[in-house]
Amino acid sequence: MVAISEQQKKYSTGGFGTYKELVSGDSWVNFIKEELYTLFLSNIPGLFGFALRALTLGQIFKSCGIRPAFGRGILLKRPSQISIGNKVMIDDFATIEAKGDGAQITFGDLVSIGKYSIITAKGGSVHLESGVNISTHCRIATQTKVSIGESTLVAAYCYIGPGNHSRGEGPIIEEPMELKGGVVIGKNCWIGAHTTILDGVKIGDGAVIGAHSLVLSDVPPGATAVGAPARIIK
Repeated sequence: MVAISEQQKKYSTGGFGTYKELVSGDSWVNFIKEELYTLFLSNIPGLFGFALRALTLGQIFKSCGIRPAFGRGILLKRPSQISIGNKVMIDDFATIEAKGDGAQITFGDLVSIGKYSIITAKGGSVHLESGVNISTHCRIATQTKVSIGESTLVAAYCYIGPGNHSRGEGPIIEEPMELKGGVVIGKNCWIGAHTTILDGVKIGDGAVIGAHSLVLSDVPPGATAVGAPARIIK
């Protein structure tokens, strides 16, 4: 039999039950709300669609502040486990997904999520403090936690939080994930384009990570780190 991951084993059965579990968990009310959003609101173009989503979409989240801005084609999974603050902007075709009953995603005020970016908590938590700006085509994913501090800027094509498969005697894809407690990024940081920050890393307030860096170890406050692996140069 072909080797596959635990996630593939869980979701490859397909069927309505698997779909409902991914989209809304056990709640039929939440499931119906999310299906109505997908069917009628998700892709309405222009100002009318923008205004209609701003007026109605907040009702399916765990909590939603004032004056949200929602683009077209946003994919939501378990929004009843997602909380967003005031004046949050989620641009076109972003994905915000809480996977599993324990997953939680929280956005502070004035958080901005760029086009095609993916925020996914797989049983863990993602917390973006107020003013965080996630650019386009980023992926933030965790089975434990990711926390990003106030007014931190994450440039395009960044990957934050991935864990590694452990190495055993069997196929790597079947080995359990080696979890190191998540990623913590401080406030007022700048994460350059195409950067990868691996599980277990802590980045201090005001740090700068150069473009195309691979961050394997902690970066102290105010430091500048570049390279693969990233090394402190300032």
